[in-house]
Amino acid sequence: MKIKKFVGRSFKEALETVKKELGPDAIILSSKSVKTGPFGIINKDAVEVTAAIDDSMEDVAVNINPAAKAGFSDVEEILKEIRGLRDEMGFLKETLRPIVPALRIGKDKKGLFNLLVKQGVDTQFAIILLERAQDSLDSLKGVIKKDLKIQGMLPAEESGFIFLGPPGVGKTTTISKVAHLLASKKKPVNLISLDDNRIGSMAYMKELSKQIKCPLRIIRNVSDLPKIIYREMGKGPILIDTPGYEYKEILEDIREIFPSGFPVKKCFLMDASMDTQAALKAWQKCNSDMIDSIGFTKLDMASQYGSLYNLSLLTSRPLSLVATGPDVPDDIRIPTPEFLAGLIVGGV
Repeated sequence: MKIKKFVGRSFKEALETVKKELGPDAIILSSKSVKTGPFGIINKDAVEVTAAIDDSMEDVAVNINPAAKAGFSDVEEILKEIRGLRDEMGFLKETLRPIVPALRIGKDKKGLFNLLVKQGVDTQFAIILLERAQDSLDSLKGVIKKDLKIQGMLPAEESGFIFLGPPGVGKTTTISKVAHLLASKKKPVNLISLDDNRIGSMAYMKELSKQIKCPLRIIRNVSDLPKIIYREMGKGPILIDTPGYEYKEILEDIREIFPSGFPVKKCFLMDASMDTQAALKAWQKCNSDMIDSIGFTKLDMASQYGSLYNLSLLTSRPLSLVATGPDVPDDIRIPTPEFLAGLIVGGV
């Protein structure tokens, strides 16, 4: 087993270094503030994380004297036995992975640990949160708030958003909510749709443009965007809808067509009612290094909210917005850390 310590200005930064160096299967053993200043002064922004990863077992080459086979018919049988033992060890290791670290939680925090896990917070994240918190719910919420980065929509109120994400996540509905919100602030919105195949989506966008009295352009390719964006830039925020089944290709086209940078903020939407692994799988399919922020939809359909914390840390992206229901334009919110921390610990 390989064990190594990592230091970052925050837990999120240290975690990113762990993921880059040891990979996603690394086990977090502990975290603590470290003495980084002169004369042993503790810098609260410096966090030391100890992580471990099992070295991959190499195939074993066995040379054995025929007289020493000890009941085995041949070398292949010995190798088969070794492989079986290795598989059993791997199974036991995966079974114990979430259990052994939890033994570090004291009796005074077991209730908070069970609460976090019940809400869907990753087991190892829950352990680290409780190591940093006192044995009270308010203290736990305070630690969670420090890990959440909220960007809001201020950076996009001038340039706008392009919304990306898997099918059914609610991109078109979210665009409608954001468009109404910006229109209420007297922002002259421009609508663009790259989803020219779905009749329902096109009809929805046309009705939206009538409601808020703004132009709508329906195009087929990313290559059509520059002439529109650069002509309309400066007149007001641009909101771009995209088809869910092509978000990876769209990001690749944006990188190629806008080599100096895309002028509109790229927001990746995730369904809050999905579990962490399903949402993370969608995230990993795209060119995530190009994404500026994330947003969560369908909070009203989620039974637990731990994935909001998990994904905020795992994506390392600030949160722009959350959609709290289906109603347009009301069910959209620029969340505060207090609001999200309350959801994550169970709606408190």
